[in-house]
Amino acid sequence: MSARADTIAQLLLDLDPLAELPRTGWLLRGVRPCESIAEHSFGVALVTTLLVDSLRAEGTEVDGERALRMALVHDVPEARTGDVPMPQKTARLTEALSELESDLARRLLPASLSELWRETDQGDSLEARVVKAADKIQMMAKALIYERLHRGDVTEFWENPKNFDDRGLPIAREVFEVICARAGRQIPRP
Repeated sequence: MSARADTIAQLLLDLDPLAELPRTGWLLRGVRPCESIAEHSFGVALVTTLLVDSLRAEGTEVDGERALRMALVHDVPEARTGDVPMPQKTARLTEALSELESDLARRLLPASLSELWRETDQGDSLEARVVKAADKIQMMAKALIYERLHRGDVTEFWENPKNFDDRGLPIAREVFEVICARAGRQIPRP
């Protein structure tokens, strides 16, 4: 058996909890059933793909494979930590969680994917900014879906300006505007 085959098999086993772990922020607001972390990651990957295609259509050079890989691993540490929702994240907890997530990404992922996770976490490259914007777009699209289904009270999501972080990407800003228009809401001001 090759080391690569063992690495692939182990990664599948290590990340399987993502399919069962719910997005805690939804649970806290009474949304049941709600998406799992893996379902969220799939949605982020889909939004990332669409944003990359849009950027390319505008003439922007963007590494789509790199962005897609980032989207797929952006929540990998949550296979061990679960989803820690925003209301629980004090400054001290955020700092400790950041250190723990970095350590978990290094331990769980092969080096190349761990580096992509780190780049995404830092959010500086165009590809990382696309994924960060896609993460928020997917969440707000899901808020719209849950609201339409009358699952829980997601009002708080619409009121938080941080949930509309477009990372300086005009197409992401436009998508947020469309989502808000469909919800009959405005993007909140900081």
